[in-house]
Amino acid sequence: MVVLTYILLCLIWGSTWLAIKIGLSEAPPLTTAALRFAIASGILASIARLRGYHYPGELRKWLSLGYPGLYMYGASYAFVYFAEQYIDSALAAVLFGAYPFFVAILTWMRYRNEKLSLIAWLGMIIGFAGVVLISLDSLQTSGQLFLGVLLAVAGPFVSAWGIVIHKQHYSGENIVVAVNVQMIFGGIPLVLGALIFERWTDFNISPESIGSILYLATFGTVVTFLSYYWLLRHLRLTTVSLIAFVTPMVAILIGVIFADEKMTPLIILGTALILSGIFLVVRKPAVLPERR
Repeated sequence: MVVLTYILLCLIWGSTWLAIKIGLSEAPPLTTAALRFAIASGILASIARLRGYHYPGELRKWLSLGYPGLYMYGASYAFVYFAEQYIDSALAAVLFGAYPFFVAILTWMRYRNEKLSLIAWLGMIIGFAGVVLISLDSLQTSGQLFLGVLLAVAGPFVSAWGIVIHKQHYSGENIVVAVNVQMIFGGIPLVLGALIFERWTDFNISPESIGSILYLATFGTVVTFLSYYWLLRHLRLTTVSLIAFVTPMVAILIGVIFADEKMTPLIILGTALILSGIFLVVRKPAVLPERR
């Protein structure tokens, strides 16, 4: 079951990058992200009600449980959606592949009882070199592409920070409730940002825009995050984070086949360096100390 869930997540999350790109061609970034998580939150709340799950009864517990969602859903997806306005979906997926890299670093920084080996430090240097290489290639092509690269790298960093907090303190919570509460907290700033900075008139109602949001809300959010949180109970955090190591390959294949996306030689080389660096960092995953 663990293996099948792992494979399912790799395939679905590998397809979401192109789905985001398609949706952005018809609607503003914060609006599409806000609608995605609003629909997903409603589905999760319905599941919780049907199953009789209980939500935190105190505001303090709501705030405590929801706090990681500000990073994992709010900030992370805002960066991703803005990034895909400037770069291809495949490149965005590759850069998000730095997620395990950041998980390993933040785990070491937050819990100093876990030390990184010299090989892991070498992996960090190699991975960083890959990001620099891709950034230089993008900067030479377009300043906007360079901005997209920076945003795409910021996404996995803040997401890694949120998941490290969740794994340490809340992995024992009911999965549906935890995902729903954290998604609500992450969705609030997206909704506020959409209302303040974007115009609903820019949203073009079309099969592409509606289909993208519905696919991302159901399969790309509800199915994937419930599965992801379930895996966190059965595997180490860094092992689960390796899904981001596989999804770029899926995203590249889907982007090339269905969207005619292309990658330059420098981007391909940078991609190879990033993935090599990630492999070296997480080849011996650090174990987070469990809360007792």
